[in-house]
Amino acid sequence: DGAVTTNTAWTPVQFRRRSNEQAHDRRPMTDNCVTFSARILRKQDDLPRYIVVRPEHVSGRTTAFTPDVMLNDTGPFERNIRPWGKGSKAFFFNLTASQCAKAKLDTNDECVVTLDPKT
Repeated sequence: DGAVTTNTAWTPVQFRRRSNEQAHDRRPMTDNCVTFSARILRKQDDLPRYIVVRPEHVSGRTTAFTPDVMLNDTGPFERNIRPWGKGSKAFFFNLTASQCAKAKLDTNDECVVTLDPKT
C-alpha cells in the first residue's frame, strides 16, 4: 500500500523480529525506523538491483545517508541511500546479489523495507 509507518509501538511481528535479532547478536532496529512496501527493480541484467525510496519515506533529507536496511525480515544490511538526481526528490539504494539471495527476493518482487537511520 506504500504507507509510511514510524515505529512508536511494538507490534507482535516487530517484537518477534527484534527478539530474534538480539538472539543472533545483531543490533536491534531503533524506534526511528520507517517501514514501507517497495518493488525490487533492475534496468538491465548487468546492472545491480535497486529500490526507489519515495521522498515521504526520507522526509527532511536532501543528501545521501547510510541506514541499516531490512528486506522483509532479513538483514540488517548497511546501504547507502542516495538522491535519485536533479529534478527528482526520490532516493534509491542498490542491492547486491547476495542480499537478494538471503532475502529470497528477485527482480520485480515486492517486499517490505525497513530503514533504520541510526541517528
